[in-house]
Amino acid sequence: MTTTPTTIQLNPDPAIAEQQIEAVIFYLTTCGYIDSEFDLREKAFIRAFLREVVTARIDAQGPLEPEIRFERIEAQHEHYVERFQEIDHDIKSLLTEAVADGEDPQRFVLSQLKLRCFELFQRLSDDNRQALLAVVDRFIYADGTAHPEEIAFRNDLAELLDAELMVDEASLDVVGSIEVKPHTTLVPTQDNHPFFAKFEHHYSADPDRLVKQFSTDLKLLDKVEEQWEEQRVRGRGRLEGHQNVSEFAGGEEFLDEHIYVVPSKPGRDYELVVLGDLHGCYSCLKAAIHQSNFMEKVRRFKADPEHNPDVRLVLLGDYIDRGRFSYNGVLRTVLNLYLTVPEHVFVLRGNHEYYIEYQGKIYGGVRPAEAINSMAGLLPVDVFSRFLDFFDAMPNMLLFDQLLFVHAGIPRDAIIAEKWQDLSTLNREDIRFQMLWSDPSKADVVPDELQKASARFAFGRQQFRRFMTQLGCNVLIRGHEKVNNGFRNQWPDEDMRLFTLFSAGGSDNDDLPADSNYREVRPMALTITSRDGVVEATPWAIDYKRYQDPALNRFFESAAELDFQAQR
Repeated sequence: MTTTPTTIQLNPDPAIAEQQIEAVIFYLTTCGYIDSEFDLREKAFIRAFLREVVTARIDAQGPLEPEIRFERIEAQHEHYVERFQEIDHDIKSLLTEAVADGEDPQRFVLSQLKLRCFELFQRLSDDNRQALLAVVDRFIYADGTAHPEEIAFRNDLAELLDAELMVDEASLDVVGSIEVKPHTTLVPTQDNHPFFAKFEHHYSADPDRLVKQFSTDLKLLDKVEEQWEEQRVRGRGRLEGHQNVSEFAGGEEFLDEHIYVVPSKPGRDYELVVLGDLHGCYSCLKAAIHQSNFMEKVRRFKADPEHNPDVRLVLLGDYIDRGRFSYNGVLRTVLNLYLTVPEHVFVLRGNHEYYIEYQGKIYGGVRPAEAINSMAGLLPVDVFSRFLDFFDAMPNMLLFDQLLFVHAGIPRDAIIAEKWQDLSTLNREDIRFQMLWSDPSKADVVPDELQKASARFAFGRQQFRRFMTQLGCNVLIRGHEKVNNGFRNQWPDEDMRLFTLFSAGGSDNDDLPADSNYREVRPMALTITSRDGVVEATPWAIDYKRYQDPALNRFFESAAELDFQAQR
């Protein structure tokens, strides 16, 4: 006869023990939210359980004087209560994450919680998994009622952990490598380029003038689409029949529908300035362009390409929503940059550049959608119909040698298995949509059930390696995910890398509402240099505050005339 352990046995290694306790706290906190009400009895249960675990841990170290024993228990208990409060805050913040239109926010949150529990549980031994499930069984009754949602969540997770998940890593070949340099600081060589001034004006509260302003912006969309079409005419169909990006080595760059391919030229230096989500933070965009000296470097390259690096600006999408300067700040400027030097700027689509039509009205395909919500009652529906079509026409990805730039991540396993033929499959609408929404997980493999649970789904390390090998790539550079450090190297010890870059934010960034959780982010940019296969990546902080001076940013010369509908 076997018995189920009822006490978590902590590993003597402090780092592993910390992981174990984090798993306990996260799972119990998650269970508290499953029935939508994390009540005081449940919170008291978690605090009491943490004290029980800490006391057992201290006592296992041998006899101590009563006062010393008490002090150590109190210190460790306080530490884990603080961690509990941090996890509680993180879970609450999920409620503010963007979800696809038509998706139940509560279902999205539950899918993310289930994923995180799955990641944490995978680190535990079988005995500790069983012990934690036993603790959860006690917790479910802590408020006096066993809620069906809590029981279903517990059973779903137990079933997922019993599933056999496997990817053959031996078959994954690695091509090339990249070196990540320490964070650095870039100082502008020129405070304010005259290019920007003509775009820095608020939308008018006068209805007639507002329509004229948007008429100018819509003409800008037309010009950009015409330029994309010129590029597409030269590249249409080029991906068909090709299985690996290495097959384009030494060739010319092209745009095939929604996919850019840029093979580097032998002996040429390249410098890629990469920006993640900007979300209406015009000061971040302007600062990054000046700090990178992008305009001057383009001029130098055009004047003398043999002795200057070929500089490119790669924008990973999500230009609108959240911040105050979506259409008239970030998007307008980005598109004008592209038209000025189209061979040096890649404007990729984000999941916020996604509108839908329903019964004659246009809605943001992501909720909340502050940009369209702030303007919808002031402009005719035709204006937003034009934005809908424009967003659908945007390129989605850039393949630069073995580097893949895309807003979010890789497609689901199921669609890859069912639909993949060659690199032209990247142009499928369903594939492109999934690559606007996915996120990396700490798990090696995310089960199909979890991938199907939400439009914003996760993929594991092995799934990432398999997909990248299929393309012939070794690095994926993405935005999409709010990372408070602004830059995250997901698997730093791996030979295939994934970087997450977030370029919106700032604790005192007035481009954002005062209560925006994006103010928790330190906005970052990334410079990637490449020459003959030697690739280096250097993250750097965006000095947004410099460009909130009215002398350097005309948006701050006067107050906005129209109200901004902040996230609710």
